[in-house]
Amino acid sequence: MGKITIVGLGPGGKEHLTIAIYEAMKKHNNIYLRTEKHPVVSYLNQEGINFKTFDYAYDIYEDFHEVYEHIASRVLEEAKKGDILYAVPGHPYVAESTVQLIVEGCKREGIERVVYPAMSFVDAMFMALEIDPVDGFQLVDGLQLEEQKPDPNMDNIITQVYDPFIASEIKLKLMNHYDDEQEIYVVKAAGVPDLQKIVKIPLFELDRLDWIDYLTTIFIKKVENCEKKYYNMNNLVQIMERLRSKEGCPWDIKQTHQSLKPYLIEESNEVLEAIDEEDDSSLEEELGDVLLQVIFHSQIAKERGAFQIEDVIRGICEKLIFRHPHVFGGQSADTVEDVAKIWAEQKMKEKHMKNK
Repeated sequence: MGKITIVGLGPGGKEHLTIAIYEAMKKHNNIYLRTEKHPVVSYLNQEGINFKTFDYAYDIYEDFHEVYEHIASRVLEEAKKGDILYAVPGHPYVAESTVQLIVEGCKREGIERVVYPAMSFVDAMFMALEIDPVDGFQLVDGLQLEEQKPDPNMDNIITQVYDPFIASEIKLKLMNHYDDEQEIYVVKAAGVPDLQKIVKIPLFELDRLDWIDYLTTIFIKKVENCEKKYYNMNNLVQIMERLRSKEGCPWDIKQTHQSLKPYLIEESNEVLEAIDEEDDSSLEEELGDVLLQVIFHSQIAKERGAFQIEDVIRGICEKLIFRHPHVFGGQSADTVEDVAKIWAEQKMKEKHMKNK
């Protein structure tokens, strides 16, 4: 059984390759790169460092996850024969799915590993854009925007912008969160001398750039409330906090759980009317009014130290998961009757747990 040495090649410039990683690569005879498409590879060739790559896997599999699974499996197989060095672009622990899969495999199969850190493309991005990330940012995989939704309330870095075709898909998904005219920074080869390119364009022009490639990343600055196209739950909570603050609205500040009771009944009735009239526009508006009541009561409770909206959301999420073991657990339900039986059983379990 050999050992796996995992190293990062940095953002692309040879000056970003650490001495420790360079020396490790000079010593190893069995070196694999995840991909040869990296600016520092030409320098490795000049230094006489021999390696193999997994670029062929991208032609075999259509799905990136399958590619990463294949690469991780091959690296683990090679390690069973002897020592292997596996190199990835950037930092091994930043946006590198293969490294996570390999680390999990090492733990599972008892394979020794060592990881050498490197400068990541995120570091290079902040340097190139002259931005301090102290106020927070979100790192989002552009290929998983359905699951990893960007938060306009903070800076966002969108990775995996491999080509104009993928950029077009990313653009359409980002338009679900940002205005079409939202200014974005498109950065290619951040931190790599002679290759770095930065442009600021409106979002709708993203896929018009013909030079987008595997070294491209998108940066989107935090959007202020007054400029938003879409709002989320956090925005609604923040607005209510402002309305209830000392500098807020006198009417909102005055309200209590008791004083708001008529409004909750009124808004709920208006939802029912919209449903009966099959008026989607009214239904959308009235549901918003009901949601406002939930946020309003939660904010008042927060000020009393009782609970807050996060507790309300957590509670209902836990309840839904617990009461649907046929969806989130190992049980099965083929009919509505099966579901009703499971629901009743789970409610009884909840009651028993609360009474303990």
